[in-house]
Amino acid sequence: MIIRLLQEAWKELEKAVKEGISQLSTLCSMEVKIKNQGSYLENPKEQSQELLKAVDIRLPFILPHREVHVVTRKKLTKQRKTP
Repeated sequence: MIIRLLQEAWKELEKAVKEGISQLSTLCSMEVKIKNQGSYLENPKEQSQELLKAVDIRLPFILPHREVHVVTRKKLTKQRKTP
């Protein structure tokens, strides 16, 4: 369903879904610590802006600051294949 939506939206831009997602993966944020305001998003490249506009997505200027710690209780080294 999502793939079809992206295919339809990006058809005029002549972008495959895989290519578009790869392009959007270059989006990044820069953390600026000023009274815990959050992280600022850099302006996306022109191609990324076109992809986002085609699916009517507007990025926020600031991402909220969250003090979240993730704990993995399960040891993953046993599940990994060893050479």
